[in-house]
Amino acid sequence: MDFLKNKNLIFRRTLSFDCSYLPKKKEKRLYINIPKSTDNQNLVSELTKNGFRRSFDHMYIPICDSCNMCIPSRINIKKFKLSKSNKRNLKINQDLIFKLDSGKRNNERYELFKVYCNTRHNDSQMAHMNKDEFESFFYNKFNKTIIYDLFDSSNSLIGSILMDIFNDGYSAIYSFFEPQFRKRGLGKYLIIKSILELKVQNIPYLYLGFWVKNSRKMDYKVKFNNTELFVNGEWKEKTKFS
Repeated sequence: MDFLKNKNLIFRRTLSFDCSYLPKKKEKRLYINIPKSTDNQNLVSELTKNGFRRSFDHMYIPICDSCNMCIPSRINIKKFKLSKSNKRNLKINQDLIFKLDSGKRNNERYELFKVYCNTRHNDSQMAHMNKDEFESFFYNKFNKTIIYDLFDSSNSLIGSILMDIFNDGYSAIYSFFEPQFRKRGLGKYLIIKSILELKVQNIPYLYLGFWVKNSRKMDYKVKFNNTELFVNGEWKEKTKFS
């Protein structure tokens, strides 16, 4: 991590706080605010490649005192192949439309986001986000992003996924969907469709953030084939750690 030696970059440590993933655990983070410059693509790309994750206007990595369960994960797009489970998911949702954000659904997207958070994650920081905070998070101007939306046959917005764009791939920052369709596996569907879109564009990796072995919320990240984990400063196939 040569960027840690760059004296022009200011990294800070948080105090310990309750872990978002594991009960009775404390979390501590090393973070850097994303520079307010249009010339930060290389920095955020390098940080992500070295395990950092974006949250709002900063990049962070856990540096917990007594736990190292948060492991950065990504999917090798070139090697990825649809599993039987993936194919079933695509078939179930074949009536849906997955397409690039048109810029005309911002209000609907926020309303759907609130319904999703209040239904599925009402104890999270996201559930308390107001519209200004949501727009700052979803439509930030500090790095390149892309949004794909999901529509049903009546053209109603039922899901969205926000991804950051980096030099060697995309990073799935946040996704949400209409809770009444949870049995259709829309969270998984948004990831699968994103992978297939990146495959067409010959984009090498889709970063998924931290996998936490004993967290049900994060377990889905290693259920895609050709997942790689960042361990001891290197990206390695997940199978080598199974």
